[in-house]
Order: sequence, then C-alpha cells, then structure tokens
Amino acid sequence: MQSKKHSFHPVPVSPPKGRLLVKRNEHSITRKIPKPVVLIDTREKAPFDFARFPNWISDQKKQKLNVGDYSIEGMEKLLVIERKTLTDLITTLMQQRSRFFKMCQQMTDYRWRTLIVEASYEDIKSPYGEDYNILAHPNAVSGTLDAIEARFGIPVIYASSYRPLAEEKAASWISKHFTYWYLESNGLGRVLQEGDL
Repeated sequence: MQSKKHSFHPVPVSPPKGRLLVKRNEHSITRKIPKPVVLIDTREKAPFDFARFPNWISDQKKQKLNVGDYSIEGMEKLLVIERKTLTDLITTLMQQRSRFFKMCQQMTDYRWRTLIVEASYEDIKSPYGEDYNILAHPNAVSGTLDAIEARFGIPVIYASSYRPLAEEKAASWISKHFTYWYLESNGLGRVLQEGDL
C-alpha cells in the first residue's frame, strides 16, 4: 500500500519579542547583559538587516572584516559568519573553489564560526534549472558542504530562501553566542540558568 503524499506548506511564526532569559539564584539578570553590536563587512552588497531584532541586537555597524561577512563588536577575533545565497554558493563552489577553501581555512582561527546558507537542504538537493545558469549537480554542492564541515569544522546552517527567516536565524545565533561569551567572560558561568548542563 502506498502512502499518500501530503502537501505541507509551513508558515513560520513571528520571531520572539523578548530577550534571551538569563537567571541566577532564581532571579532574572537579563537586563544586566548588554546586547551585541553586529559588525557587517563593508564588502557585503545586500547585508542582513539586524535592526529588525532589537530584542537581540543593539546596533549594527559597517566595518571591514578580515574574514567573513558578520562578526560582533568585541568578538572580532572570536566569531565569524559567512553568508551565502544559493546562487552565490553554487557559483563560489564551482568557479571560485580554491579561494573559498582558503577563506574556510582562515575561519578555523575563530572559536565560533558558521556558514549560513539562504536555502533549505531541499533547495540544495533539488535540480537548479536554468535560473542559475551554471552546470552544477546538487550532489556535488551538498557533498562539498559536508566536506567543509568535516575538514574545517565549520557548521553549515541551512537557514531559508525566505530572507526574513534567514535573518532571524543569523540574529538568534549571534545573540546566543554573544550571551554565552559575555557570561563566561564575566565569571557568571557558561549557562543561561542554574541547572542547565
């Protein structure tokens, strides 16, 4: 018996409006923790809009970064994000592979690093068609991304081709990494609430 295919079209919920909750001794210390300032590389042509997330991000500034597209003020040598749209990713992996791998090697100098792809895994694994005007097989692209994770230890985040959702994912990722770093750097432990492992 064949299973019926269900047409499922997810509708994302709105991003959270509140801050990341941090407690010590059963009391919130959230307001004592600053929000990060996102640094956007000056070469970014169409950067994410982090100002949409005032609950997580305090400001955004353009600044030349040595590696990647985004970092955090005060964490410039600790955290880096490289962002790729699907078109840019395919072009980069197929036509600028050695330059991209060199950049991935440079990213290994950062404690926290990630590649955020503005596409789902389904997008990566589907035929690209004429819109992309490039001969690339989805298996070659997905396999290369797996190789990047394995070789360089760079997690690949398949965010979304829906840009607002990809922006939210990046802002959330930045907020969490900054908060844990801030807590650890200020002797408050690397946990959000006591009892967290």
